[in-house]
Amino acid sequence: MKGINMKVYFYQAECGDAARICYCSDNGKLHNLFIDSGFDRTFRHVLANEIETLVENGHIINGWVISHIHDDHIGGVVRYLDTIESGEFNDIVKHWYYNPPRQYVINEGQGNKVSEIKSIDQGDKLYEYLAKNMKLPVQDIVAGLVLPFDGGLEITVLSPSSIKLNRLRKKYSQPGLPLEQNEDESVSVALAPKVYDYHLLIEAFDLKKKTQDSSIENGSSISMITTLNDKNILWLADSHPSDIVKSLKAMNYTPKNKLKCNWVKVAHHGSKGNNSDALYSLIDSENYLISANGDNNHCLPTKEAIVRIIKNKHRLEGLKYHFYFTYDNTLLRSMFENEDPKIFSTYNFELIFLSDGRFFEFDV
Repeated sequence: MKGINMKVYFYQAECGDAARICYCSDNGKLHNLFIDSGFDRTFRHVLANEIETLVENGHIINGWVISHIHDDHIGGVVRYLDTIESGEFNDIVKHWYYNPPRQYVINEGQGNKVSEIKSIDQGDKLYEYLAKNMKLPVQDIVAGLVLPFDGGLEITVLSPSSIKLNRLRKKYSQPGLPLEQNEDESVSVALAPKVYDYHLLIEAFDLKKKTQDSSIENGSSISMITTLNDKNILWLADSHPSDIVKSLKAMNYTPKNKLKCNWVKVAHHGSKGNNSDALYSLIDSENYLISANGDNNHCLPTKEAIVRIIKNKHRLEGLKYHFYFTYDNTLLRSMFENEDPKIFSTYNFELIFLSDGRFFEFDV
């Protein structure tokens, strides 16, 4: 694949995900793959300008992956649909990658309609738009699929499993049941006050304890490996780590035969329930991106998630880890402030904060 250059953009999306891969193939044609879209305000904050620039230069979005229905991933693209409806933008997306959260009613002669749902949620609105415009994926996007993409990019799907996707659809099988748009809907703020773990020292974490996120919506996340010219980026969305481990092992990756990645988009904004020892035992990477600003009810990112990565027993010797944060503030910087400064050399890692601009841009 001589002559291909690739860039990756990680956008500010508060405690949400929004990113883009951009590359030129041998014929000089530009290709764009967007991954998630942050909140609705993320579209106005940064994505609208990015899309407007693409339009002005005569480019398209070759594909847009929406990992799941939580508003910190789908909100921006729903706002994009609003601009299409108002005439501000035309839809320049060629392919959409999205798993509808329900089994929708099919009305003969009218296609798939959300006819029995009393209030249309974000996930329903995207489904309706794609169905109306005949842009729905032809099959569920589940673990094991390898999706060819424009310009030679390959997408290997790691999650969700069919079981996890069906679990989501079973939850929302009752007509009129509103979709969970954000995780705070299932967590009582009164019962779950903000408690950050930044005061704990690295050595104080009990890494023998294993916890896994139980969110049905997060478990339905589309996570994947994108590969171009032998360069891999691992996109973990809000996936359950056990699902990723299962998929990677099925691909014959082991602690002695790791998946080499140029970048890892850390799962669920650095949640301890989505980043496990078993997962990082199978990954070989120097660069980890954490999409979070720290200001959220779930106290993300957690320090524990980073500690699990740097202290993984299968970590390759001599490899320096770089942790990139899409924001720069006193809260995020406080994560390791109580540690002896020598810990950065002891564990051979560094923290990089986005202090200028609205996105990271990297050559891959």
